[in-house]
Amino acid sequence: MTHLFNHIFKVPERCLVGQRLTKAFFQRNFSLTSAEKKVLNTAIEQMEILAQVNLEKSNIQAVSNETDSYENILYIRCTVQDNQLETVADKCIQIIQKYIAHQVVLILEDSNDFIINVAEKRINQVDKNKLVVNSIFNTTSISKLYKNDTTEAFFKALDFNGLDKTNLETTYKSYIQAVVQFQVAHTTGTFSKRTQKRTQEDMANLETIEAMETEITSLKSQLSKEKQLNNKVVLNVAIHKKRQEIERIKNKLTII
Repeated sequence: MTHLFNHIFKVPERCLVGQRLTKAFFQRNFSLTSAEKKVLNTAIEQMEILAQVNLEKSNIQAVSNETDSYENILYIRCTVQDNQLETVADKCIQIIQKYIAHQVVLILEDSNDFIINVAEKRINQVDKNKLVVNSIFNTTSISKLYKNDTTEAFFKALDFNGLDKTNLETTYKSYIQAVVQFQVAHTTGTFSKRTQKRTQEDMANLETIEAMETEITSLKSQLSKEKQLNNKVVLNVAIHKKRQEIERIKNKLTII
């Protein structure tokens, strides 16, 4: 790992890998779409497997059943062009999480900032050797140069020594919890470490807020085109109610 990411994750020395992940690996082993090939060849500068946590390297028990597989956690760094991080992040995440058949902690970076991404994956019921991405969780861009109370608390939650290492599933889900709470902190202003159950509730609330904000955008678009005063009133009332509901949900997120 680079000094920065080793400082954050504190993965044990025996788990460090430092192995280049080539574009040729994806091109040779997977049937990429033309859009994926474009992202791979133009947006991504380089990739590296920074570390690997599994039973052999960490003595943490694996979990494998009909629906879930937590046997390897890979920490992958993906470097993109400067000033393009937020523009290409989602596309890069989709490729790496889709095709790497392990649980992945993904760090996307340029020279100044980075994003941490994790994903919930399940075993593909058609091909048991593959994992299917169910949900994706990202931080916003984090500066490499400046830290605040939220990022300090977030980095502490990512510290390997403090993770729930009952097994590799709880270990990986500790990262998901940390990223979700980082998202919550952008709404509440405070990073709080939560239980798994509370994190699930927060995830649902964040998804509801996102959906309602999309609905508000749609309603505002309708409002701008509406000519009838009565219909404008109805649309304004609907927008106001959704904003009130968003504030109510945000208040729920602040409750410890």
